[in-house]
Amino acid sequence: MSPRLHVLAASFWREWHRELRRQAGDERLPYQVRTHLRRSADRALRRSAVEEQRGVVPRWNRRTIAGAAPIRLPPDDEQRGRRLAAECGVVPGQPMVAVEIQRRADRLSGAIDLLSAEGFRIVRIGDPVAGPLRGPGVLDLASNPRRTPLLDTYLLLASAFVVCSSAELQQTALMGHTPSLRIDARDAFTAYPVRRDGVFTLSTVVDLDTGRALAIRDLLAEGYFHNTRNYGYRPTNAAEITEAAREMVEGVRAGWRDSEAQIRFRRAVADAGVAMGHVRHVAEWDGASGFIGDGRLARVQADRAL
Repeated sequence: MSPRLHVLAASFWREWHRELRRQAGDERLPYQVRTHLRRSADRALRRSAVEEQRGVVPRWNRRTIAGAAPIRLPPDDEQRGRRLAAECGVVPGQPMVAVEIQRRADRLSGAIDLLSAEGFRIVRIGDPVAGPLRGPGVLDLASNPRRTPLLDTYLLLASAFVVCSSAELQQTALMGHTPSLRIDARDAFTAYPVRRDGVFTLSTVVDLDTGRALAIRDLLAEGYFHNTRNYGYRPTNAAEITEAAREMVEGVRAGWRDSEAQIRFRRAVADAGVAMGHVRHVAEWDGASGFIGDGRLARVQADRAL
């Protein structure tokens, strides 16, 4: 049966469950009949869950992506991108870090100071909604009228690494084999880097009913995915972003090394994914195969994760 047919079957069994529950609530019916209807409704609900799971189509295959060749711009597009970058102020040959941030650009001030001191030019791309990015060595192109999708792609592929907030830019960096630091992720399964040169940080998740901040290990439990509407998210703080940027600099210059805490966390995510293969979100992001990726949670967070 095709995934679409499984989705239709899941919808049918959900509606049948609702109808049976409605009938079971009719007190005019004999007690035994109502009991039978409730049991039938429970079976319909379980059948719906099974069909829904069978209808999930993973958005990608992590193992296939890990071994894929990098994407490259066609030669003509690469020349146009290089020319446009130069016209916007990018100095050819200078080591560069592309930055895309969606919330509070001021959090990157310490990271910018670090990257500038290490000789990198920081080029801001993406949506300017988070406010201007300021600091030594910064070229903010987010609001530049000359900026185009081609320019963004060229800058990303030409960078030593990228700092990003969105899954889309993280995935583009992955396909181009550009090392990436994803910040403010909301769960490990969506954001876990497939390639070894990927690092990510997690937002702090807050239960809106109690005000309690969830520990990172709580984000690997099934209960976290049952009521995500009940959570708020605090972005990664400035100090952690700076330390994660330092880890990226070390990685691109000296090679990618895992701490013991990062190794433990990778194993924990992979094991949790296998155990939660029936959870739609985990299955959609191919988190149930036992291979989650070769990247890592930023060392500054991994040290307190488990």
